Amino acid sequence: MSANWNIFEGDDRAWDELLNDLGQICVYQSSNWARHKSSAGWTHVRVIKTINNSQLAIQFLVRRAPFGIAMAWAPGGFSGDLRILDTSFSSSLKTLLSARFLYVRFGMMIDFSEDKAVLLSESGFTKSKNPIGAKQSMVLSVQTDEEKMLSSASSNWKRNYKRSLRSAVAPYVWNDASPDQLESAYRIMDEYKKVDGVKLQMTAADIESIQKSFGGDLILIRMDDESGKLLSARGALIQNSTAWDFIAVTTPEGRKTYSSHRTLVSLAQECARRGCTAFELGGIDPENNKGVFDFKNGTGAQITTYLGEWEAAHPSWIRRVVSRIVSAKAQ
Repeated sequence: MSANWNIFEGDDRAWDELLNDLGQICVYQSSNWARHKSSAGWTHVRVIKTINNSQLAIQFLVRRAPFGIAMAWAPGGFSGDLRILDTSFSSSLKTLLSARFLYVRFGMMIDFSEDKAVLLSESGFTKSKNPIGAKQSMVLSVQTDEEKMLSSASSNWKRNYKRSLRSAVAPYVWNDASPDQLESAYRIMDEYKKVDGVKLQMTAADIESIQKSFGGDLILIRMDDESGKLLSARGALIQNSTAWDFIAVTTPEGRKTYSSHRTLVSLAQECARRGCTAFELGGIDPENNKGVFDFKNGTGAQITTYLGEWEAAHPSWIRRVVSRIVSAKAQ
């Protein structure tokens, strides 16, 4: 194909508008997410290719290493017409980043398609053997009406939700959320669950960065006991008409009252009021994290299998070496 890859020259607002036009619903491709990750030392680069009336674009988070090495990671993956993609991408990105060596990985958080998998392979990408993110997720249709929200839930999930209604204190939108208080709750939950290989904790710095980066696009629901002590909190990041589950913490006391069921329903209803139609509940691992899977599955959400993570390098010989290092550090 004759057209080249170029740096996207627009501002954050223009980028988000482009994502909307190209049908990208993943929050991890948004300008808000890039802003958040900058607090952790990532830079970002947005590249685009246009052929006739079709476009393909992607936002990478980039880290630099000695000897001219650049590592680019793009959760959410490409937006637009994948047929534009070809074997020139890696070398083009290497040039745009002024890198001597480039390792690139992206996660296509869309439904698996054999045709798209073949297209990625023919464009020089290899399926990652040790993915960073989850291979599957669950998507819940959201409604403002409670009865409709619960219509697809399992009988056991509905029963636990009814138990949560015994609490006299209703969930509420937590507009002035305390990062320190949330971190403390995460620490308590982390110690209580002790799930091997699963990172549950979120630091106050992480939460504060999300609050500053997303502003009103972060919706957080809180539920307390009668003394005002936090039982459960759940938050979502909004990208167009899709909410992305991001914060989920329940104390041991909250587990006894099934408050997580009530905060989830309340959050889904609030997201629906904000114009969302779908709630991405996040990755699932039925084998290693069965409790979380059972909770999400009980809501009646539908399982989706992602197209997954793909990688490439330029020169190609560094791919296997860097891939193993990146995957190991992400564990």
